Amino acid sequence: MKIEEIKKVKDRRPFQPFFVRTADGRELRVSHPDAIAWVPEIPRVLICGLPDGGWEIVDTALIVSLGVQAEAGR
Repeated sequence: MKIEEIKKVKDRRPFQPFFVRTADGRELRVSHPDAIAWVPEIPRVLICGLPDGGWEIVDTALIVSLGVQAEAGR
């Protein structure tokens, strides 16, 4: 997946939490726009902050989909 696609979801206003799904079945929840980052000079590296305060580096080529969390009541 390209960083541009992830950036579109991250920059939506109002922000909606979303999931990054990887080829090995992992699902990383992004609950805040500051919980995800990348370095423009290294377009295949995505850094996701984890709920426990840790972080994970993901190769964007291994991201298979993004899912926006449904709003309550919808």
